[in-house]
Amino acid sequence: MQGNITTALLGSLFLIMALGVPVWARANSDETQLETIKQEIDRGATSSASSDKINTLSSQFKVDTSVVEQLRAKNQGWGETSIELAMAQRLTQTDAQTYPTMAEALNKIETLRSQKMGWGKIANSLGFKLGPVVSAASHARNELRKESRMEKSTGSLKSEKSEKADRSAKAEKVGRPDTAGRPERAARPERVERAR
Repeated sequence: MQGNITTALLGSLFLIMALGVPVWARANSDETQLETIKQEIDRGATSSASSDKINTLSSQFKVDTSVVEQLRAKNQGWGETSIELAMAQRLTQTDAQTYPTMAEALNKIETLRSQKMGWGKIANSLGFKLGPVVSAASHARNELRKESRMEKSTGSLKSEKSEKADRSAKAEKVGRPDTAGRPERAARPERVERAR
């Protein structure tokens, strides 16, 4: 009897541990994913103009451009700024009573970040999961990439047009040699009829 109870307790303990581990692993996975997104945003954001990035993040998170500029003035990278905006947006959605505005949510998140808390601990202490934050930051990364690609393609189109103009000007100067047409066919000699 006592062996069955012990087995049942150990089995349930094992089950609880087995179910609990994926939750911990998921939290670490989300935080790792956020760090990867942050690095990708910072790496990709070096090429385009900062005003374009500010406008992109401003429209993405529905804040004034001055909010993004203030975050950037604190020597944050574009990735850190994007994640902080995503966290604040999530906080206003999950706890609208306490944090009805993005400014209040940003202040809370900045306070927790200054205490050297990671994104996962901040989300946990504020009562939400990182999954939606990862999605929002990933979307911001994609929007910044799209904006960067559009800028590059506009620049490359201009350079392609100028290259084509240069080539056509050189072709006019040099001129193309006359190409020989197809030689005329020699007339076929008429058939001579055979005598029978």
